[in-house]
Amino acid sequence: MTIRRGLILLTFLALLGYGAVLARHVSFAVGGSDSSGYANTARMLVTGRLVSRIEALDRLGLPDRFDRVFMPLAHEPGPRPGTMAPFYPPGYPLHFAAAGLLFGWDHAPYFVNPLAALLLVLLTYLLARELQLSQPLAIACAAILAACAVLVSQAEQAMSDVTAALWVAAAILFALRSRHRDAWAAAAGAAFGMAVLVRPANALAGVPLLLALAWRPRTFALLAAGGLPFAAFQFWWSETLYGNPLRTGYGGLGDFQLATFPQHLGDYARSLTYTFSPLVPFGWLGVAGSRQVPLRDRALLILWFAPYFLLYCFWGPWFPRFLLPAFPALVIAAILTARNLLRRLPAIARGPLRSQRAALAVGAVLLLLVVDAERRELRRRHPLRIAEDEKIYPLSMELARSMLPERSLVLSMQVSGSLRYSTSFQPVRWDWLDPADFPLLREKARARGYRLFALLFSFEEEVIGGKIPGTWKVIGHVRDARLWELE
Repeated sequence: MTIRRGLILLTFLALLGYGAVLARHVSFAVGGSDSSGYANTARMLVTGRLVSRIEALDRLGLPDRFDRVFMPLAHEPGPRPGTMAPFYPPGYPLHFAAAGLLFGWDHAPYFVNPLAALLLVLLTYLLARELQLSQPLAIACAAILAACAVLVSQAEQAMSDVTAALWVAAAILFALRSRHRDAWAAAAGAAFGMAVLVRPANALAGVPLLLALAWRPRTFALLAAGGLPFAAFQFWWSETLYGNPLRTGYGGLGDFQLATFPQHLGDYARSLTYTFSPLVPFGWLGVAGSRQVPLRDRALLILWFAPYFLLYCFWGPWFPRFLLPAFPALVIAAILTARNLLRRLPAIARGPLRSQRAALAVGAVLLLLVVDAERRELRRRHPLRIAEDEKIYPLSMELARSMLPERSLVLSMQVSGSLRYSTSFQPVRWDWLDPADFPLLREKARARGYRLFALLFSFEEEVIGGKIPGTWKVIGHVRDARLWELE
């Protein structure tokens, strides 16, 4: 067996092992806003009821001003009074729903992200090869991304970040391949369309996409043809759910704030150095001056990562996972910079062979520094424990099903999406409930044979006896969740 074939086999086995680890630790929980929001939206897609009447208003005889009280997390008022619609974009729920329809809803949808992470690592390798990195260096790019704590943690949860990154990487790769064959441009347009369906902010990838594309009239036409069906679906979705084809569930620009920039700039910079070591972000910056890389490809790598970084410095919430769709550019640019610097390393001893060995030794040390930083970040974040932590949601749903009567109103916030997805109980959002309206809600519930309960995490329990008056007693608990009954 040749060295090259042995390297390919070893890489293939490592990739399979990586996928097995992700699959072994995947979380099957639907909880919080994100995972419950995507899961509930997937179910609404399958049933065809994207905009639905809030039935609790009619069952309890309450006015439409109570609408938000009966909306679980990740939902907002629909285009008509007394209706609700999902908050999140349709892209990831489409993946969730497809897996559920094809392979069953109990487990299959939760494997979308482990598979997406595996494919993202493979696409990073292929992108590195398209950008003229050697096979070993392309493998190094894929390995660095695979060991990234942000990727591993998001691969374990039913959230959209990994899928968003996958489709951006696919779009850029297909655009690069259009330089050799025009037909790839249509695939690039379709992948870009899906990337935007998963996350509207992925429109930022449009600039590097155009830089990667072959600049010929035919490729531009094929790119547009590939993306057009996805754009039409997005316009239909927005018009149906929000009454405006240009609106998304994220609303307007209110969450972009100039005041957040200095703080988030430091937050994201520190996060990148902890995740990859300072070598990777500095290497990404260094590619701008690396003349051995074609100018167009340098611009592609800089303008792939920089817009994501800058956009989210102005965005209210701060999460490193927001930058995940641009991580392949960060890593590939850093490896290109390192390669080009090492090529210029002067000989420390006579003869080209020793010079080459010195460059390899320095390169190995740099790679080990990055790997060590990733190892420390993995130990700090413990991403493979996420499934165990998220078990609180299915366990609390089991508690509710075992103890509550059918006609129950369950005051909640954190588990409101889980209640909608996993039970038949009506969640009541305490965070949207005006204390002055609680007596009316209680009166209407009693008149129609409903009993009032609350399923709360510890950080929510201050509402009992405060925002929600009355005599409450604990009737069950599991981990950090307690089930309360109103006497």
